[in-house]
Amino acid sequence: MQRRDLMSAGLALGAFATPLAAPLVARAQQTFTLRLHSFSSPTALDHTIHLDRWAERVNQQSQGRIIIQSFPAMQLGGQPRDLPQQLEDGVVDIIWTVPGFTPGRFMGTEGLEMPFMNTGRSATMSQAAFEYVSQNLADTEYRGIKIISIHSTDRALIHTSRRPVRTLEDFRGLRLRVAGRFIGEAVTAMGATPVGIPLGGVYEAASRNQVDGFLINWAITQPFRLFEVSKYHSEPPGVGLFQGMLLTLMNQRSYMRLPPELRAVIDANSGAALSKQLGEAWDTQTQPAIDAARNAGNEIIEISPAEMARWRTAVAPAYEAWMGEMTRRNRNGRQLFETIQTITARYGRPA
Repeated sequence: MQRRDLMSAGLALGAFATPLAAPLVARAQQTFTLRLHSFSSPTALDHTIHLDRWAERVNQQSQGRIIIQSFPAMQLGGQPRDLPQQLEDGVVDIIWTVPGFTPGRFMGTEGLEMPFMNTGRSATMSQAAFEYVSQNLADTEYRGIKIISIHSTDRALIHTSRRPVRTLEDFRGLRLRVAGRFIGEAVTAMGATPVGIPLGGVYEAASRNQVDGFLINWAITQPFRLFEVSKYHSEPPGVGLFQGMLLTLMNQRSYMRLPPELRAVIDANSGAALSKQLGEAWDTQTQPAIDAARNAGNEIIEISPAEMARWRTAVAPAYEAWMGEMTRRNRNGRQLFETIQTITARYGRPA
């Protein structure tokens, strides 16, 4: 990613700072140190655009009374799948994670990551995701958690190294890296084999032909140089295949330990507005990634509406699997599925 792109995106996000009702009075009072744990690289967008800038704003608006210690790349130990448990146990105060790393823990949220449930833009999908989670999952899978933000990646698609995907039949026999169970269910339904590989291992796996391709969003392909190990990029035009969810979460006990005026600082830097702003920042990275793929001589394949309809029909088993899992958890899976469709359609999901 070019330094200029990072700086412009960072400046755009840095401009977001909801003013408090009244400035905090500077006085010698207790300070609070919060530990933020992330699986992401300190040089990735997740930190340079979001987490590091967020920590700076919170520190500044609290007049130095909230100090956030950031630990990227799992520096405090464990695997990415351990982050939610570390948060619940109070080992850390804040985490940044994705649902697919801890299968089943954020099952309701994973419904947003299924194919063709997306709007295509991070700004709009982030708003839809935050609304859906806040209204339907806050009292279940987010109990005991203060939601800082829930935003989405930009649009994700199929990247392959040797064989282009133009039709449903082209999926047959492919080994494709996926980041979550239900996008994996969809890949299986379309005739390919899903493979779970951490993001940092995708480049090597593709270069060694351990996988034939990967399903991932545009923006991440540039900093990880994934356009070097893929030749074809297949997507329904404008909307992609799906969008992944990115979760910034705080332990509710850690939040409640703060005095009211400091909780107000956290509140002013959390919620729907922050989620939308993060989405807007992520959207600035889509076109540079597409340009990088084109400059590498790669082919971008637009899937026709007629072919897209075939794909929609093919992935139906993934929807049924998710609804069934939600129903087994004593939630109305079909109703939640319809709720996702209703909310995302309002924010621009194609019919």
